[in-house]
Amino acid sequence: MADHEATAHHHEHHHEDPQAHATRRAILQAAIGVSAGAAVLSTLWVGAGLVPREEKIPSKEPVAVGDVLVFATGPKAEQEITLDDLRAAQRERIPFIIAFPKSPENVVKKDLITNTIMVILADPAKMSPETRQHASPEGVLAYSAICKHLGCTVSLWQNDTWLCPCHGGRYDIYNQAKVVGGPVPAPVPQLPVKVEGGKVVVAGEFLGKPGADV
Repeated sequence: MADHEATAHHHEHHHEDPQAHATRRAILQAAIGVSAGAAVLSTLWVGAGLVPREEKIPSKEPVAVGDVLVFATGPKAEQEITLDDLRAAQRERIPFIIAFPKSPENVVKKDLITNTIMVILADPAKMSPETRQHASPEGVLAYSAICKHLGCTVSLWQNDTWLCPCHGGRYDIYNQAKVVGGPVPAPVPQLPVKVEGGKVVVAGEFLGKPGADV
């Protein structure tokens, strides 16, 4: 009898209520889940800290209203372009100046290719109404100097048209840079400008997207 009671007692000690077992298993799984979730979040947090943040570089900022145009190259590189400079350029074989914008904080934005700009003093009487609308009263015109074909700098002048040296693309500066020759797919966008204190100042955003259409 004693042995029977001991055996029964032994079985009772090891027998567990199914509901209690399920509850304990659920708690254990939840604990494991929380631990794993915390580990994943920790990994993501550390990983996010390793991703380099995109740093804003002032010289790569796009042209903006209020920027002043400066010489991109030559002995006057980074000097502000004046109305007198443009008058002098009219007498040269290349009657325009390739420019970069300079911010009010005196940062020359020369490290963004689409900031390469052509500026010229032209005859307002030759301009279409749309072109004249975004030129200065004196006749200062500005365009993106990046050819829409393959992205070369449009840097030549021939027969009163603006010429790209790479594949012969031609633009009519008096008519919003309408394409008049070569494989160019579209006009380069005009940049509204004005003259303040004898300097060429950006008066609006590009009238289209600058850069090559590729």
